[in-house]
Amino acid sequence: MHGSVFLRDLAWVLAASLPVIFLFRKLKAPSIAAFLVTGMLIGPHALGLVEDPARVSGIAELGVALILFFVGLEFPLARLKTMGRSALVGGSLQMAFAAAATAAALLALRIPLREAIFAGLLVSVSSTAVVLPVLAARDELGGPAGKQFLGVALFQDLAVIPLVLLLPALAPQGNGTPGLGSVLTKVGVAAAGTALLVAVSRFLVPRVLDRFVRVAGPETFTAAALVVVLGIVALVETAGASAAMGAFAAGIVLAESESIADVSSTFAPFRDVLSSLFFISVGMLFDPAFLARHPVLVLAGAAFVVGAKVLTAYPALRIARAVPKTAARAALALANVGEFSFVLALAGAKLGLLGESGQQLFVAVAVLTILLVPFVIGAGPALAARLPDVATDREPVASELRRGHVVVVGYGLNGSNVARVLGETGLKTVVVEADADRADNARRDGVAVLLADATGVEGLLMAGVARARAVVVTIPDPGASRKVVQLCRSRNADVRIIVRTRYIREVEELRKAGADEVIPEEFETSIEIVARVLRSLHIPGNLIATQVRVLRDEAYRKLRDPHARPETGRRLSALMAAGTSDLVLILPEMAAVGKTLGELHLEEEHVAVPALLRDGVPMAPPPLDVAIEPGDTLLLVGAHEDLVHATKKVEG
Repeated sequence: MHGSVFLRDLAWVLAASLPVIFLFRKLKAPSIAAFLVTGMLIGPHALGLVEDPARVSGIAELGVALILFFVGLEFPLARLKTMGRSALVGGSLQMAFAAAATAAALLALRIPLREAIFAGLLVSVSSTAVVLPVLAARDELGGPAGKQFLGVALFQDLAVIPLVLLLPALAPQGNGTPGLGSVLTKVGVAAAGTALLVAVSRFLVPRVLDRFVRVAGPETFTAAALVVVLGIVALVETAGASAAMGAFAAGIVLAESESIADVSSTFAPFRDVLSSLFFISVGMLFDPAFLARHPVLVLAGAAFVVGAKVLTAYPALRIARAVPKTAARAALALANVGEFSFVLALAGAKLGLLGESGQQLFVAVAVLTILLVPFVIGAGPALAARLPDVATDREPVASELRRGHVVVVGYGLNGSNVARVLGETGLKTVVVEADADRADNARRDGVAVLLADATGVEGLLMAGVARARAVVVTIPDPGASRKVVQLCRSRNADVRIIVRTRYIREVEELRKAGADEVIPEEFETSIEIVARVLRSLHIPGNLIATQVRVLRDEAYRKLRDPHARPETGRRLSALMAAGTSDLVLILPEMAAVGKTLGELHLEEEHVAVPALLRDGVPMAPPPLDVAIEPGDTLLLVGAHEDLVHATKKVEG
């Protein structure tokens, strides 16, 4: 009987969520808010379709474990290190400032200390799942503010795990509740045991699983992975930690396996369904009558959370040396309550840290801040426009910037390569970079750098754009790139502006903004693939250049006229049937080194060697008994397919 009731409740949950999700997507609202509202509607405090939320809580807890399993599976420690100061310093300070501000406000309202601290922890965590799609839709994920937000959000996601373990230390004393010392001892033993288990398992489990796949086939890998997950969860629980912590450890272990893609694809559907059940079950705990009785309290709570998180995140990010404009926009993205706050809330409720009214207020405020995410982030540009573009520390003075230099916007992979090559050619270069860690990298590389947001005119003027010979824009944010181009063109009508962008659809807008050349990665990658394929078939370089030029002309003509048809150019098929030539530079590791042309027997491949170039002196024709040396260049003549075989024989 209990099983049939559970299945009925589960059916109601899934069926009710579909129209709510549809409506929220039409309104472009976050899906997490849709799940929470679904729970409110069908829960015992509203329609009563599910009378006992506890029947769903078991699956909800499994959903939490799967969420943490995927956090471990995509363990962001390496990415966290690369994000450096923004993640470690900014993240830790942001959480500390937000928790302290919330706790202080509640203490002023005579809330007990333990509950005030716990409420501060709930407020300190922001949503990654809600904010990331909003930033992606605005093309701001790759921008400075998006990177700052992501660094802090990753830190918060990892910080939740030790917070869950330490919550019993905040629980009211008595009734067998452990004290701070015993909690810390238990956490230390559990952490040490889990770390040892992970260290051993990361070495053994992936090797065993990968060999198992080779012997038994990929079909049985899922079962083997499930056994590993359940085994690690059981061992971690034995060590004194929670099942969720065990799932996190299992994810870290399986992340080392070569078959990681199979693990992700197998568990992903279950993660999505069960995590949705988790948020729906949280929504069931909320009583809509509470909102009707206390609308002012809920609105005031939401306003306080948004205001407190912005006002505490901004100084934290500024201490982490974020540019003022960037810090403001990232702080607005952090001004909400995160999905992991609900995990903390449920754990705290079991420990008596969150009463019934506090739980109702938390859910209402959290849902409201989540619904406000798109609007709060949308206010970022207007707010940031009032702030400085340039950080105040360690910036070059204007007298250091000469005329005729090149301004490079962004010091990522593309920007650093451009700056390095320009420096090697003797051209003066100034980099404008909004990320403090990348700016430090530029300084270590000996490049003049300005820690500034290039979307503001102040930073570009300090970089000397009005006197520059060229500007190279390498940032991935198309909106920011357009603004940089417009500002550069308005301050220097003669400057040469070259822009990197991701998609070909962005080319025309950037050209209208004033760019002289736009390099779309999407299209240039296909061009490079074509060129490399043709080179591997020993097509002459001038023919490759002609084909590349034709492809570029056709692509950009289609941008101006979508109905334009490709022009009929020279067909490569006829050229492929004819003979051609190729130059092969002899490197020290090649098989031809030390051998004579007679010993290579290239004539067996129907390939001739009419000339050999050594130290700038040609031998035409070269003697068959001359030994080939590193640095020689051979001229090979023959059919395309024969040249392929001959080149392999020369290279070994």
